Amino acid sequence: MSEKSNLFAKNVSGFAFASLITKLLGYARDVLLVAFFGGGALTDAYYAAFRLVNVFRRTAGEGAINAAFIPLLEKERAKSEEDAKAFFSSVWTLILCVSAALALAGILLRRPLVKVFTGGFAANPEQFALTALLTAVLMPHLIFVNAAALVQAALNAARRFFAPALAPAVFSLSIIACLLFMHAGFAASLNPAHKMTLLAAVASASGLAQLAVLAPMIRKEGFCLGLSAPGRAINGAQALALAIPAAAALAQDQLSMLINTVYASFLAPGSITAIYNSARIVQFPVSLFAVSAAAVSLPELSRMSAISGDKRANAATLEHAFKTTALIMLPAAIGLVFLSLPVSRALFEHGRFTYEQSALTSQAILFLALGLPAFGANKIAVSAFYGAGKNTLPIKVLFLQLGANALLGFPLMRAMGLKGLMLATSLSSWGAAVFLLSRLEKDTGFSGLGDKRTFLKIAAAAAAMGFAVMAVKLSFERFLSPAAMTALGVASGLTVYFWALKALGCEDRKLVTRGLF
Repeated sequence: MSEKSNLFAKNVSGFAFASLITKLLGYARDVLLVAFFGGGALTDAYYAAFRLVNVFRRTAGEGAINAAFIPLLEKERAKSEEDAKAFFSSVWTLILCVSAALALAGILLRRPLVKVFTGGFAANPEQFALTALLTAVLMPHLIFVNAAALVQAALNAARRFFAPALAPAVFSLSIIACLLFMHAGFAASLNPAHKMTLLAAVASASGLAQLAVLAPMIRKEGFCLGLSAPGRAINGAQALALAIPAAAALAQDQLSMLINTVYASFLAPGSITAIYNSARIVQFPVSLFAVSAAAVSLPELSRMSAISGDKRANAATLEHAFKTTALIMLPAAIGLVFLSLPVSRALFEHGRFTYEQSALTSQAILFLALGLPAFGANKIAVSAFYGAGKNTLPIKVLFLQLGANALLGFPLMRAMGLKGLMLATSLSSWGAAVFLLSRLEKDTGFSGLGDKRTFLKIAAAAAAMGFAVMAVKLSFERFLSPAAMTALGVASGLTVYFWALKALGCEDRKLVTRGLF
């Protein structure tokens, strides 16, 4: 591989490793939560409230901030470092003010929000009231986590990926600590609803700790975290106004899950918890590799656009990003389809979480995993359009995808229940991916994977892996525990997959193996 390929792979690997640590802590958090509280109406209330906050968080923060802010920061840096620092200060002030306003609005409008987005809870007044309370408690989290997201974006623009990607682990560690304290007998006098409210308060406050971890890093880069003059904040608002709406396209997965939450509030208790847990599993490879590739490639794409404006100059970076994503997403999708039940049981079936709840979660995993390659492709494609300065197309595709999700969701839910909701998300995401990739090829001449033979080799190796996993599952599932079955299935599948890639002469496998195989 070229020096540029090696650098890209190194940055993606560093970001992905930090994300892996964060995600593993996140799964430990989720497992402990359902083990302690179960997977019924109580956790449905928590996850419904958390979904509402998360949509604001993902749309106005995290990936959206990166997508909207980094290209603009690179343009300012192309002028001078002082212009870049002044722009950061103006956007920092803007983000704090807007996030505070959103949090306050969420607190004041908590009951109407819950009524709109979880209408099925109206039949259970206690669950409705708890969801509204949890929404209010979680809303202040927006202020700190959005501020932390902006700091992380500025650090990514400075080509610092590993340490900033670790910061979100503070959220999981805070909740894990709270759950362990409650398990040890602290807060024993509280009833389950009050314990859940305490947990939400800890989650809300964790955003401040996350920001505190990042603050020394951003100061070291020369940026100031003080508030800027109102005039500068207005300048930041004018610049971001053109980019923020389209940045919501990167929150497509969260918005799709919000639509599913609306429908699932009318299904059996535990359905919203199953949606949350299944999305966590399926989004794991997306967050680990597709988001990592997008985060690493976006600053470079933005820099090249800001300097040269040559739409073909980004082709190599895009090719690395798409290949890295495809090498992971296809086998991950096949593995989750065949191992959905043992994975669900191994991860979640502990404490108060029952087999029936595992089975419901596994059904959601299976049908959501069908869209996994599309989820990854969408992340990269949207970042590509941002890097090229095309900020309107992603939002148009977002609305089309969400509309398709909503239109397909209702009839499929009527016919298939929770499985239908997940299938609707997968189908609508595939439609968005096909459209985005076709437009990317039309606008840049880049076809997504460059050499089509690479994709065929990856698909063939993934198919071989699927047969191997299916054979192992049919042969050993009755004899092994869910954890052992998952471990054996993953190990055998990956072994077959990478040997197949090598046998087919797919040298691009080294993008994910770092040349070790």
